[in-house]
Amino acid sequence: MEALTFDVVVVGGGPAGSTAAALLAHRGLAVALVDRDEFPRDKLCGEFLSYDALPVLDRLGVTRAIDDAGAPLITRCRIVGSRRTREFTFPYAARGTSRLFLDDLLLRTAQSKGAQTFTGWTANDLDASHVTIARGEESRRLNARVVVGAWGRWGRFDTQLQRAFVRDHARRNFGFKRHYKPLQRDDTSVIELYSFGHGYLGVSAVENGLTNICGLVHESRLAGHKGRWDSFVSEIRSEETQLDTMYSRYGGALEPFLSSEPVIFRARSPVERGVIMIGDASGVIDPLTGNGMAMAIQSALVAAPHIVKTLTDRTTAEGAYVGEHETAFGRRIAWSRRAAAILARPRLLDFALAAFAGDAIPQFLLSHTRADIERIARLTDTWFSC
Repeated sequence: MEALTFDVVVVGGGPAGSTAAALLAHRGLAVALVDRDEFPRDKLCGEFLSYDALPVLDRLGVTRAIDDAGAPLITRCRIVGSRRTREFTFPYAARGTSRLFLDDLLLRTAQSKGAQTFTGWTANDLDASHVTIARGEESRRLNARVVVGAWGRWGRFDTQLQRAFVRDHARRNFGFKRHYKPLQRDDTSVIELYSFGHGYLGVSAVENGLTNICGLVHESRLAGHKGRWDSFVSEIRSEETQLDTMYSRYGGALEPFLSSEPVIFRARSPVERGVIMIGDASGVIDPLTGNGMAMAIQSALVAAPHIVKTLTDRTTAEGAYVGEHETAFGRRIAWSRRAAAILARPRLLDFALAAFAGDAIPQFLLSHTRADIERIARLTDTWFSC
């Protein structure tokens, strides 16, 4: 088996993994980025790129490409209950961008910074010092001073590393998404959130005139549907008039449904047996916040200095990263769960929309489920100025 040696091997080429590879390669480290898929490829996601990720993307030089692709500016959020609706304005414009486009862009950015990419290679084994990968009959051992886990919400290595959350059968949710074409001119500047029993939907525009409808539902709602997402969507449309009205605005779907492995909202350690976790592998924020991609990108930024320190002082660096990760993301994840508990109950959502007038509650939730954009800008400037 051929062996190659790197400073850092990143497993997973999504927004977290590719951003980490780009940041570290920019500093001159020898970085390998591994993903089992060939790019471009699609992924389940709300595809809402929150404004607090943009300072990092600006410095990586990819914002212009996002603009050129026609990713819409999203400036407002509309929350739709059974009988009440509330709309509020974001403090900064977000972007609607598909994972098909963004992941490929970030992977190519990592390559341009000097990272060596292994797309189409499956990681079969790993620990804190190596990753074994295979493609067809070929196999390679990638030796590393640091291994970074960026494989998302659920991966085979979560079981291999004996992470506690994989045994949780009480808080399992499943995501589903599909792209649609609007039947008439759509307002691309607003993201909509819709409630249904034990779940919710997000509706937002992405590039190329498409609309992404992405939902999250507790597994208890899926009994009897046997994986038929069309059947489940028909059920919730019959239950909630506003959902039927929304879906009627769109024509035939452009591809089959994408759905997820179980999404388990439970605390995860950002370091497992010496492997540094980033993105959803380190903690999952509820999709309703529209902060998943931003948090993935930010987690790479937060982890990067600690990864560099791990090259010389593993114990101290790992402990410091665990603490900073909790400070950066712990509160955001906790508040997202509280908001989800309301959004997944249509009548309770109606009550909340009626009881709390004005923008105080939406602005509170924005501030508690997002990073301070100025802090992210400072962290980014610090990284690129060294």
